[in-house]
Amino acid sequence: MSTASEDSAYIAWRIIDCCLREDVRGIVHRGSAGQPAASARQAWPAAAFPQHWWRIAHLPGGVLWLPVQASDYMQSLRAIGDGWLRETAQGLVYEHGADAWLQLLAEGLDEETRQLHLDYAAEARCAAEHRTLSRQACQERTDALAGALDGAGWDERALRCDQVASYRDHPFYPTARAKSGFGESDMRAYAPEFDPSFQLHWLAVPRDRLQLTSEPPAFWPRMCDLGLDDALVSTHALLPVHPLTWPRLHDSAAFPLPPHTQRAPRAWLWVRPTLSVRTVMPVDHPGQHIKLPLLMRTLGALNLRLIKPSTIYDGHWFGQALTAIAENDEALCGRYLHVDEAHGGHVDEAKHLAYLVREYPSLPEATLVPAAALGSTMPDGRPFAAHLADRFHHGDLLAWWRAYAELLSHVHLRLWLRYGVALEANQQNAVLIYTPGQPPRLLMKDNDSARVLLPRLRACLPNLDTLGPLRDPRIPVEDDAALARMFCTIILQLDLLAVLESIADWQPAARQPMYAILRQTLRATLDQLAREGIDTGPAERLLQAPWLPVKYLLSAGSLLSKRVTGASDINKFYGDSGPNFMLADDADSSARQADGAA
Repeated sequence: MSTASEDSAYIAWRIIDCCLREDVRGIVHRGSAGQPAASARQAWPAAAFPQHWWRIAHLPGGVLWLPVQASDYMQSLRAIGDGWLRETAQGLVYEHGADAWLQLLAEGLDEETRQLHLDYAAEARCAAEHRTLSRQACQERTDALAGALDGAGWDERALRCDQVASYRDHPFYPTARAKSGFGESDMRAYAPEFDPSFQLHWLAVPRDRLQLTSEPPAFWPRMCDLGLDDALVSTHALLPVHPLTWPRLHDSAAFPLPPHTQRAPRAWLWVRPTLSVRTVMPVDHPGQHIKLPLLMRTLGALNLRLIKPSTIYDGHWFGQALTAIAENDEALCGRYLHVDEAHGGHVDEAKHLAYLVREYPSLPEATLVPAAALGSTMPDGRPFAAHLADRFHHGDLLAWWRAYAELLSHVHLRLWLRYGVALEANQQNAVLIYTPGQPPRLLMKDNDSARVLLPRLRACLPNLDTLGPLRDPRIPVEDDAALARMFCTIILQLDLLAVLESIADWQPAARQPMYAILRQTLRATLDQLAREGIDTGPAERLLQAPWLPVKYLLSAGSLLSKRVTGASDINKFYGDSGPNFMLADDADSSARQADGAA
């Protein structure tokens, strides 16, 4: 088990590496390869002296020498640790750690940006602390994790797979481990890593202030279940609240309650947290998950996990559209299902007083696996994907990978190029349905942040307008560029490349054949679409470009304000700096990755 200092060093390395990927403050394009003075060997604390260095000379803090290696995955340079050398009047000095690195990056910037860097340093400390806790939880639960595929019911298997995923860090955002706003007791009580159960709190809200999209589920409590007067049913309706949000509702300035709202004196409905933390599974009604606002920040200081009411409607809009597509397209029929997100509620558009219910299709024999779990290391030291290959592909890892790559390529390229739909199906929302004796399918959910070319979709679904308007004006786009960026940064990079590289970390010999299969699969899918008369030009241009778009989430979500980036959506701020794996030669690529020559 790692120590707290090792976890701090790990988080700092991830931050430095991400800064290289996003070229923060121009450290890549304004830097250069070189070698520090001979005295560097005495200044460097480790026995092994790095071979390759990157010289950064334009920051106010002085000349930095950063150990690096070349990369052909997501970025051209990678950091190899959490330390560097800085030239001072006294000579070369070794420095390390997230605090020192972020302080160097903030020097000479405006006050607002310097404060964002300070805040992010606190997030880095939180990430290290939560990583330590999570690794302890993982060690304590090895037996349960080892049997993740053997749970008695689909719901238990689904929760176990979510928990497997919870122990693996986000592939790209360096401090995703941080649940900012959670202390250690909160982690143990409410985070999936610890597999807790707890009861929800409830508000009785005046009916004229609570907008419901449909009737609540049959298992919703009665007023008397909550210690409230049953007479309230004629004037009030019930709204669930997460236990961590509940105490903050006393703060009427930040999180006000409507007049005449009553706080139920009793908690009710036992639930367990899923991978998303704010979405919970009712113990006695596991087929209907409840998404709740949570006063927690993840993936950046600007990412408070509340619920924007428009997402309730837009997510249901896409659920209906995607279901209609699958029903009318033989090539997609049977490839995916969508959860029912028809029911939700909100109080006067308030983000802290809202909820959504997700009703899952009946899949009693299935195992539901989020893509986030695929690279997680199991107690036997193998990635979870290898266990899936054992269970569903007779132990053939490459056969598992081919089926997975073909499914994602076939579904998402077709949705983009024929229908004009690009889904933000990140590793948490890309859920695989594994059923014995059947090929894998996708279970779709949470599609409230997709991008769509409405004229293209309308041409394929003439009844589209019956779904009503989309609420978020950022969802409809004018051309394929936004769809290409979404497909590249989510489907290709998060769901495919990140999974491939996690498996290659365990079995390096698998890297080249897995890349070959991925290239063949993408090519074959595009050829098939072209034979059907579908314009594949937008995808061809993406996959033939020398550099691929990369999501700059650290810059937009934490280090820089929207005033600086100009991003209308911090989750969709990009730079074209990713090496294009489609253009690489397999043998050369593998050799270069292994050699790490700068």
